[in-house]
Amino acid sequence: MPEVPFGTVVGGDYMILRPLGRGSMGALYVAEQLSTAHPRALKILRSEYVADETLFKRFEREAQMAAKIRSEHVTQVIASGVDAKLQVPWIAMELLEGQHLGHYVEERGPLPKETVRVVFEQLCHALGAAHKLGIVHRDLKPANVFLGSAHRVGAEMTVKVLDFGVASIIAESLTQLGEPLGTPSWMAPEQTRGEDVTQATDVWALGLIAFYMLTGRVFWRAATRPDDHAGVMREIAQAVPIASMRALELGVADYIPAGFNEWFAQSVAQRASERFVSAAAAYAALANALGARER
Repeated sequence: MPEVPFGTVVGGDYMILRPLGRGSMGALYVAEQLSTAHPRALKILRSEYVADETLFKRFEREAQMAAKIRSEHVTQVIASGVDAKLQVPWIAMELLEGQHLGHYVEERGPLPKETVRVVFEQLCHALGAAHKLGIVHRDLKPANVFLGSAHRVGAEMTVKVLDFGVASIIAESLTQLGEPLGTPSWMAPEQTRGEDVTQATDVWALGLIAFYMLTGRVFWRAATRPDDHAGVMREIAQAVPIASMRALELGVADYIPAGFNEWFAQSVAQRASERFVSAAAAYAALANALGARER
């Protein structure tokens, strides 16, 4: 997909200022919303994602649903549509300042338990609000967890979950195109088999993200080999190792708190019905495993 030039007006109201990033879904830009003069983040998706009428209608519906999620920890969707001239779908969102969880952990390594608690509480609040509307993220991973400056006095940071409502559209269209959806390192078993997803799918990802935050390492052995997606998929289909044993292999066992093994095992149970019933339940159990709050 070619880069959209500076000054291009998308959707009649969003003027491209500069690129922010590019990925398999499309490209992200900083844009000015002309009607308000506010800076926005503008995600422009590949045209294949609305190549037929069914996908187009679903894109509209999913984007509208994402805009209804009531949580300060979900990126606010301002508007969405398909640009008539460029023939590409777009989503305008609040512009965030900070970095995603993947970069944060890469820079700092294993995170303190209190930071894990702070991030996880806000992440689960976002998921809970979405799940109440029947919205499953289905592509939850560190790159979709954004860490910004705190909005409240005394808070360490504000967490925002990105791309709600987008992943399901992408998954359906990529299936039609015969392409995979991103990296499988955070996928649940039911996703790798092409089965229906539920909120338990997001709970699986929560387990892997918690391990990642505590240890600074991705859980799967095959993830250490570049692009060994098939290897990761094989591991996902098997019994998941005990968290502390995997951490021992990675040389980071000291970062696994007492009680985490049991919590992790329930989060990543092969059967979705055996996982925590909700993001809130997963957070409550993890908070207990992490121990008392630091004062």
